[in-house]
Amino acid sequence: MTASVTVLVAAGVALALALGLARGFDVVAIIILILIVAVGGLGIAAARRAGSGTVTPATCEECNGLISPNAPYCKHCGAQARA
Repeated sequence: MTASVTVLVAAGVALALALGLARGFDVVAIIILILIVAVGGLGIAAARRAGSGTVTPATCEECNGLISPNAPYCKHCGAQARA
């Protein structure tokens, strides 16, 4: 998944650069290019983190429901999450 996200981001940046060079860069085009690169970087970082297995849900000890590891309580049964 990381490779496909990287290819997609690289294609988007290349397209934005090609259009900018063909039509000329102005302030708005440069801002849009910066936003494309920033959002693309976030997408690549999220894909790498999701692919590495570091983002995993926790399990509630009371009801065995899946919850966020940072959740203060279970969204299913309301039990206090254990640290």
